[in-house]
Amino acid sequence: MTVAASFCMSLDGFVARPDNSVGPLFDWYSAGDVEVPMVGYPMTFRVAEASAGYLRRQLAQAEHSAFVCGRTVFDHTHGWGGRPPGGGTAFVVTHRPPPADWPAENLAPFTFCPDVETAIERAKAAGDGNVGVSGPAIAQQCLTFGLLDELAIDLVPVFLGEGVRYFENLGPGGAELDRVEVVEGEGVTHLRYRVHYRS
Repeated sequence: MTVAASFCMSLDGFVARPDNSVGPLFDWYSAGDVEVPMVGYPMTFRVAEASAGYLRRQLAQAEHSAFVCGRTVFDHTHGWGGRPPGGGTAFVVTHRPPPADWPAENLAPFTFCPDVETAIERAKAAGDGNVGVSGPAIAQQCLTFGLLDELAIDLVPVFLGEGVRYFENLGPGGAELDRVEVVEGEGVTHLRYRVHYRS
């Protein structure tokens, strides 16, 4: 059972611009010749050969896994049209109810939770036991509370200069990272770490 977060990040530590758009951070998803279909969602990436194997493994791990995100990600993606990434169930950390125009038939794969601990606990019991984490604020809380097992970064060689930082509010913390994998892609370097917590 693994709780994992994965983000595209600029060299200066941003995962999005101030308006939550990703700009050039996602360019590598469409800059190659190898097709990699996204699991559980009608989208196909076209990546360089160097990234294809890594991306396939990441997507395979996410298949049928539960998914935890914050309300900002949920709203920005419009709830993925009612189909969470990976084809599993999604748990949204929020104190607000679903949007008034959110169709009732789309509620089935989504559960709204008041805090990240509750969301992770419920997500572990759903799907295949693995949990994907989306949204930097949620990943930061998972690190702070010792809930994150794995951290993946798709490091893109650009500077955004401003925006949403991946590791903004971690506090003193006690997390240490062990490198698991490094894949040199084209226009991106894939980094994967195992998280350990000091007592």
